[in-house]
Formats: sequence, structure tokens, C-alpha cells
Amino acid sequence: MKYFNSSLKCSFIRGNKNNKVLSLIIIVLAGVFLTLAAGFNNFGICYGYGTGLSNNAGGGINKIDKADIANTVNTVKKADNKNPEIKNAPTDIAVVVPTTGRYKYFGKQFLNGIFFSVQSYKKADVKFIVISLPAGAGNGSIKNLFKSIAQKNISAVIGPLFAGQLKYFSEYSSVYKIPVFTPAPLNFSKYRSPYIFHYGMTVKNEVLNDLQYAKIHGITKISAIYPDNAYGRKTIQYVNTIGSKLGIKVVDETAYGSRRVDFFYNFTSLVRFQDMGQGHMTKAEEAQLGVTPYDLMHGITKAKPYIPFKGLFIVGSIGKLKLILTQLAYYNITGIKLFGLSQVDNAAFLNKYGFYMQGIVYPNGFFSNSRNKLVKNFVKSYRNYYNEKPNILSAEGYDMGSIIIRSAAMTHNGGNVYDKGLDSGIQINGGVNSAAAINRKSLYRNLLNIKSFKGVCGVSHIKGRDFVKGLYLFQLKNNKIYIIKSPF
Repeated sequence: MKYFNSSLKCSFIRGNKNNKVLSLIIIVLAGVFLTLAAGFNNFGICYGYGTGLSNNAGGGINKIDKADIANTVNTVKKADNKNPEIKNAPTDIAVVVPTTGRYKYFGKQFLNGIFFSVQSYKKADVKFIVISLPAGAGNGSIKNLFKSIAQKNISAVIGPLFAGQLKYFSEYSSVYKIPVFTPAPLNFSKYRSPYIFHYGMTVKNEVLNDLQYAKIHGITKISAIYPDNAYGRKTIQYVNTIGSKLGIKVVDETAYGSRRVDFFYNFTSLVRFQDMGQGHMTKAEEAQLGVTPYDLMHGITKAKPYIPFKGLFIVGSIGKLKLILTQLAYYNITGIKLFGLSQVDNAAFLNKYGFYMQGIVYPNGFFSNSRNKLVKNFVKSYRNYYNEKPNILSAEGYDMGSIIIRSAAMTHNGGNVYDKGLDSGIQINGGVNSAAAINRKSLYRNLLNIKSFKGVCGVSHIKGRDFVKGLYLFQLKNNKIYIIKSPF
């Protein structure tokens, strides 16, 4: 792994009023098609030592967490440090996200949150190093990535953003003994490594929140329409498993292919249309029911079909949801409670297609218009700096950056890294020097010692290495969004 400087620069404050200009670090991994982003449109990639960015946001962001720090991590008392190199060596964290290609927007939003987290911590000696990982990078590239990281003074990895790469991160975090902190939305238990920490939403948690609402409101029979891919199949598995535990019966389910645009045959798996047949109606009756020659050819009318369930899960991308929702209305499959996942929480989509999904219930992990003081302060300062509101990715990036900085600060504030709290059975690969080995082991121990965390995405309770958090649950009603449930 080779480091060299670029002309891009960012201004940082290191615990005082004197600005210190630091050059951008570019990382090139030989033999791998991974490069550090040189920058996005109007966005420069920078790194900092846990310092505050010099910007026009003022000190407002500092108000966010001072009252919550005591509730966030276990305090490590200062003591004689038998490993003085810890205090002198900065904690380097590799942030591995896509910075080019079709998914660069997601990487940009997540990195915005990561870099913004350094403003709240003036003295934490942490350096974030960005490595660009294409969304399509597979086993070989990720193996070489970890091999290179293991040889450098990097204490942990933040990433990946996508579930498809998580199994490789799990495998090589075990091989090279490097802690990994990921927001990837799916957990593959088969590939789970003792070095993988998870923060953020999971599909399982989203489904659980929807079904808990259904149970409370007496909806005991549901059906589901979902994409025929790994994401869709995993989602319907959660719907069946969680529904069974809550006493909710899945009456029917139907999967659609990636090229499907006409969902009539999917609907016939869920409801029973009235079969009147061609030639059984007068022209006046046809006009009244609104049927078309196509409808008559298939022996259906716009008369209300028989619907054997009270709730319908609709799963898929925004593009597919638009088609499904409008066609549900077209075939008069109405009067049922609709349940969606976090994809529904899209302002443009809700504004344009709200008519077709009145009453829909859906979860998400962040709400920029929340009245919670913690969130309000964060959104205000973030918007002042980036000139845009944060989204779920930037909020998760901010929380994850905060957790890492605080965990690293526990090491730099003193304490023996070999004291109680670290599982002696876990070995950390030291890479090229003892400082890296010590920092990895210490950071791992400190992450394990976190009991709860209150961030801008809500309150998390840690179970093992998972930050299990509550979600917002929203309902669209009369073209207004109502919060049914809050994670705070």
C-alpha cells in the first residue's frame, strides 16, 4: 500500500483556534482496482485527527452529545500506561465505500456523516482514511484489500455499505484479525465473524416493526409481493418467521422477476377476480365497470375482487413499487392495509404516488424533521456546513464515526489495553508494528465494552457485537406523515 499527497486540502482545528492544514491522502492498492476518491462534485475527501472541521456551522454540533457521553460508553479511568506507544500512535480507521460509479452518491452521503463526526471531538487522535471500493468488487479484490490493510497501522475498517460484500469482509476480518464496523443492512449469520460489529437498520428489524403494528391493530392475515432475488427471498423469510411468532398468518405470497412490468398474474395469486367472461355484459355495463378489451379477454372486470387478507406487504425498488401501487388501484384491490419497508420513505415518491398508498405503514432509521433536540441540533449544523439535509446514510455515518472516535479516545486517555474486557481467546494480527496490534486489540475491547449508545439515529442497546436500535415507524395519512413510533 503506497501513500502519496494530493493538492486537495481541507482545514482542520485540533482542539484549539489555530487552523492546521492537512493534505489529502491518496491510497493505491497494487494489483487491485481500488483507489481513493480524488473527490466528488463540490466535495473533497479529507482526513482528520478527530478534530473539528473549520466551517460556518459554529459550535452548535458540540451541544449534541455532551449530555449523552456518560450514557454511551464505559469510562476508562486514567492509570499508569504500560504501553506508552498507544498514546503516541494515532488510531487509523479505513473507511471502505464506493466513491465512483453508479453508487458514488451513497458513498458520498456516508462519508459526509463520517467526516462531520470529527467536529464533536476536539482531542481524539483518530484518522479516517478513505478507500474506494466499487459495489461490484468481489472476493479477490476484498482479500487483497485486507491483506494490504493488515500491513499498515490501521486499527479497524468501516464498511462495506452493501450486504453482498459483507460475507467477504467477515471472512477476511477473521483471517487478518481486523475489527470491522459495518452499516450493511443484512446480516449473514453463516459468515458472521467475531470481528464484525454492526450498526444501522436490518431488514429483519424493519419487518418486525411493521408486523408488530399489524398485531396491535388486529391484522392477523397478510400477503406479500416481493422481488425474486436474494433481498426479496430474505425479506419474505423474515415475514413468515416473525409473523408466525406474532400469530399472523401469511395467506399467500408472490414473487416477480426483474423485468416484470405487468403484475396481473401476481395479483391472481393473491386475490380472486369475478369471472364474468366476454360477451356477458352490455356496452353500458362495460362502461360502468370500466373494463377494457384486455380485461374481458382475461375474463375479469373492475368489480371488487375477493381479498382473503387484511394487510399486504409490498417489497421492491421505487420503480417497481410505482407499478405495483398503480396496478393495485387499477384492479380495485383496495381497502387493505399496506406495509412497506424503508424504500417507501422517499419524499418525491410519496408526493407523487401518495394517492395510491393512503394509510401505508413503513419504517426508517432516521427522520430529519424529528423534534428530538439531539436530531434538531445535528440537522441544523449539518445543513449549515453541507447546504443540504442529512439522510439515513449520513446520519449512520455520523453515529458510527462518533462511536469509533469515542472508543479510540478511551485508549488514548489511558488504561491498560490488556485489562479485563477483552476476550483472551481473540487474537489480533499486529500487522507491521506493535502499535497497530495494540490499537486493534484496544479498539476491539472498547467496542465490546459499549453497553448503549444514543446517537442521531436513536438509542441502541448492544447485544454481542450488534447495535440493536429501535426504528421510526411512519404512516401516510391524508397526505401527511405521522410518527407512530420513535427510536428515542
